[in-house]
Amino acid sequence: MFKETRIPAQKIVGGILFPTIVSPDPAIQIDFRRFVDEVRDQRPRLENLLLSSGAVLLRGFPVKTAADFNAAVEAFGYEEFPYVGGAAPRTNVVGRVFTANESPPDQKIPFHHEMAQV
Repeated sequence: MFKETRIPAQKIVGGILFPTIVSPDPAIQIDFRRFVDEVRDQRPRLENLLLSSGAVLLRGFPVKTAADFNAAVEAFGYEEFPYVGGAAPRTNVVGRVFTANESPPDQKIPFHHEMAQV
């Protein structure tokens, strides 16, 4: 059901294609519930792709809302790493889904690792 695909923006870094792009197989009809079930079932394969390339982009799946995105994230079964104490103002949308940094546009945000202040 999941198939590795390519997009023009991918890069080759150290001989490795980055990121790995995974899309639905066009020959198979997939609804949201089936997608979530496949994420759960294919977790070992997706984790292997992540370890080999450093990032996996799931593209073209039927995720339409923040609640859908949260369900897809939860399908991986990872322990939640709560967002607390960060300097960036963010709003919890649903479950594990937050807005991006809501700082005013005139405020500079220095380059940093996402987990730098945790």
